Amino acid sequence: MGVMNPLLSRLSNILVKEYAQLRGVRRQIAFLWDELNSMSAALEMLSEAEEENPQVKEWMCQLRELSYDMEDCIEIFMLHLGHDETCAGFIHRITSKVITLKARLHVANRINELKERVLEVSDRRKRYEINLSDPCSNSVVIDPRLPALFDEADKLVGIDIQMHRLVKWLTSGTDLHPQRKVLSIVGFGGLGKTTLANQFLKSSTSIADDQNQDTVKMQENLYLRKLEYPQLVSMNRDYLRNKRYLVIIDDIWSKQSWKQIQCAFPDNSNASRIMTTTRIEEVAKFCCFPHNEYVYPMKPLDSNDSKRLFVERIFNDKDACPLELNEVTDDILRKCQGLPLALVNIASLLATKPTTKHEWERVRNSLGSALEQDHELEVVQRILFVSYYDLPHYLKICLLDLSIFPEDNEIARSHLIRRWIAEGYIAEQRGQCLADTAENYISELINRNMIEPVDIDYSGRPRACRVHDIMLDLIISLSSKENFVTIMDGRKLAPANKIRRLSLQGYSEEQKLLHRTNSLSHVRSLNIFGDVKVSSLLDFQVLRVLNVQNCSILEDDDIENIGQLTHLRYLNLDCSNIRTIPRQIGKLQHLQTLDLMLTKIEELPAAVAQLRQLVCLLVRRGVRLPNGISNMRALQELSVFDVGRNSTDVVHELGSLSKLNVLFIHCHLDDAISDEGRYKKSLISSLRMLGERNLRCLRIETETGSTMDFLVDSWCPPPHHLQMLDMFGLVVPIFSRLPKWISSLYELTFLEISIKRVGSKDVQALADLPALICVKIYTKEYPHDTLTISADGFQCLKEFWFFPRGDEMGLMYLERKNDRQSLMFQAGAMPRLERLRFRFSAHDALSTHNIDFDFGISHLSSLKHLLVRIDCQDARTWEVEAAEAAVRNAVALLPNHPTTDMHRWLEEEMVKEEG
Repeated sequence: MGVMNPLLSRLSNILVKEYAQLRGVRRQIAFLWDELNSMSAALEMLSEAEEENPQVKEWMCQLRELSYDMEDCIEIFMLHLGHDETCAGFIHRITSKVITLKARLHVANRINELKERVLEVSDRRKRYEINLSDPCSNSVVIDPRLPALFDEADKLVGIDIQMHRLVKWLTSGTDLHPQRKVLSIVGFGGLGKTTLANQFLKSSTSIADDQNQDTVKMQENLYLRKLEYPQLVSMNRDYLRNKRYLVIIDDIWSKQSWKQIQCAFPDNSNASRIMTTTRIEEVAKFCCFPHNEYVYPMKPLDSNDSKRLFVERIFNDKDACPLELNEVTDDILRKCQGLPLALVNIASLLATKPTTKHEWERVRNSLGSALEQDHELEVVQRILFVSYYDLPHYLKICLLDLSIFPEDNEIARSHLIRRWIAEGYIAEQRGQCLADTAENYISELINRNMIEPVDIDYSGRPRACRVHDIMLDLIISLSSKENFVTIMDGRKLAPANKIRRLSLQGYSEEQKLLHRTNSLSHVRSLNIFGDVKVSSLLDFQVLRVLNVQNCSILEDDDIENIGQLTHLRYLNLDCSNIRTIPRQIGKLQHLQTLDLMLTKIEELPAAVAQLRQLVCLLVRRGVRLPNGISNMRALQELSVFDVGRNSTDVVHELGSLSKLNVLFIHCHLDDAISDEGRYKKSLISSLRMLGERNLRCLRIETETGSTMDFLVDSWCPPPHHLQMLDMFGLVVPIFSRLPKWISSLYELTFLEISIKRVGSKDVQALADLPALICVKIYTKEYPHDTLTISADGFQCLKEFWFFPRGDEMGLMYLERKNDRQSLMFQAGAMPRLERLRFRFSAHDALSTHNIDFDFGISHLSSLKHLLVRIDCQDARTWEVEAAEAAVRNAVALLPNHPTTDMHRWLEEEMVKEEG
């Protein structure tokens, strides 16, 4: 269906919009649309069936390949429509008409061939009497309770006992036996080994405020240099030689891997610890040798914990399961065998279903059927099959697309959305843009526990997602059977006759053979991960997606033919050696996304302005854009627009991008730049025009001594529809005071800002904004007076950061004051606040509020996470300890028992006490 639906949409648009130009083929295209539309209804039913007989599967396979070939043919045909009108000059027009005529004849012949194949596929189904009976419907509505359940998804039932045992093992005997100790967690997939290790890491360590010179140097070497493995091992050993360290190494598959890994960690006498996880018992023993007592076997959950986890995931209450479902619940729990991943997945599935005995028995029976077949797969995988087949077809194809990415890869949410749109997976829905529909697809897959969210932001959306390795194995298997993706990662895989999507994950001899065949001419998605090189992009004749990540061996010459890939819709180059983009890029008239953020490109060619369908343009700071960007009328996202690197004309053209809704500006304006006044005037003019139209998300950053004070009073009318505003200075605050126009941004949900100082009036102005969910404030100075947060305002706020002197962002604010005050929360303040981060001076807090102060933290009844930085400057040891105790006492009164991190800052500037 993911292939058929976009094809039907294309054929429909051609018949409606291009009817006059379909000379000689309009009847054939109309026939194809009618015939495929009938087949589509049959496919819709089959896509929801858990099994098909061999004849049905073969028919579906033929229809899928036919759809691919038809779409490729239509794509070529559309490129030639109107081609003769684009050429100037009499001779050029005559030549173009001859070329176009030949192309039309060729396409007409191809369409006739496709028509014959359609009739053949249709007749075959009738000839063999293939049964297309309607299976039960699996369409579901996502349960609105599920997002709350995933907020603490990594806290498994029964983990406390396991954590206690691990802590005891790792910390015992550190004085008597200070040698390095290795502990290995072993168990089959889905038991929660990685989750347990991550929870242990989170509870045992915290991020230090300051980095010493050795750490900074180490990071620079890792990020800025390409190191061979022996160099990396040597560097790591030198760095850790005299340190006490805790290291977690996840998912070791062989003894040889451990031999290579352990070399990097010196066996010193500082009571260092290494924790490993593996599915193989022999590998676990090998890691711990000669101390087999440090092999920690993960056990499945017992019946009580299994039921608690299962029922809480569905009803958000361990005692809420209806009595009539107890028996079928026990059956399901027995089939899940105490495996947390299986329990959570099936619970997520049932949470989307009606709470009826009939529906739950159907899922139980499906589980039984899955467990009886495909015994080569692990139990969890067989259980996951049930959840996969329950997906609607539009989610199945999006899930299969994730098989393209390597194991443990974090996939940015925005990256997925752009890819899926370019691939044609996202169906248009009335009243909703494609990006919003894709967002919903991601949410559905997360709610069903098919993918894992990474870094949930203030709005509840994940920054990225990842696929559990067991789920990845499953969808790779399915993708291979469906000829959806061909993966080459050094393993022996027999490539299909026609490769449609190709994922290269490391060099192999198989790739040499691949380039000698004609199989690349059908590839529509090429994905390169790591240092892999392709012989020529010209081999990929119908390529629509080119995604290159973490590659350092591609050069400018490797991509000089990009301009010939006229079908390209998505181009992402994460190539550290690329410095230029070919001038022919203007030919990519279908290109929607151009992501050059992680290249060394400093200037885009003039032809970029010819990309009339470009929706998203991503470049790094310092890139110069050409004149004529106002012609890019479809552009909706632009990042980063470097004001100082572009001409004033280009800055002025920025305001003509009427569809622009996401903009990231880097602004470095000072007296050294000529025509500084013209730059500021052009920027103000453009921002005003964008703010009156579609601008929803604005990020502005400055560096060195630059500020944006010229915007404080000049943005009029203000951008009333702005939803996200992020304005900060890398060295000094971006504003000397809070702009008055911010108080009129009634749709604003996110605000991050750096200013010189915040006062009570500023806080009240922000408190009155009705939609605010997240506020992050960085200041150069502490406020003169305590900022009191009353019960009025901030009714929707979930996250609040307040950091005087801006250290959280690494801002170099050096000014120090003696009147250092902070926050005070009154009863009823910020009733929905879940995350709070702030800093205060220990000495000044005790001087102002006495020893029993708590800033009113105990009034924040919804708080779940608290991070406090205690400024130790001018304080005595007892004052710092009293401040820490006051915070802990306040937190102890809160109903949610929030996680609390406290860090001392400027500890070296504490008052030295004699004795």
